[in-house]
Amino acid sequence: MVGSSAGNGYGDVDAQIEAAHERAQRAGVWAREMEQLTGRGTALRGGVSVEVDLGGTVVGLGISDTAAGHGGQAVAHAVLEAHAQAQSDLRRRTEESTAATWGAGTATTAAVTDEVERLTPRAERDDPDPGRRPQGGAW
Repeated sequence: MVGSSAGNGYGDVDAQIEAAHERAQRAGVWAREMEQLTGRGTALRGGVSVEVDLGGTVVGLGISDTAAGHGGQAVAHAVLEAHAQAQSDLRRRTEESTAATWGAGTATTAAVTDEVERLTPRAERDDPDPGRRPQGGAW
């Protein structure tokens, strides 16, 4: 056997091979977890909910009848707020999972975090005074 105690010059090759197999298995488990990972956010006291996948795509949207009664403008604002929360939740959950698998502060964790940050950019408001926005009403 390679790396056996016979002193054949191969050193710890068996241990390196075993470590590579372990990393490959860990990578597969982590990849499956990441494929299922979503982020969630809510607004209007939970009346509006948004769920996003790893690519930042909205995969779930809920608007209660009570929330809808606040009018179109309020619901639109709430959807954007819940979406931003969902993306933030996704970034947090991705970093936690990656750090747990590959280690906090590793190059892998940094690269994955950067990519998810790119896919789920933080919303920036152009409206300097959101209070001046018409609130609308139920039609």
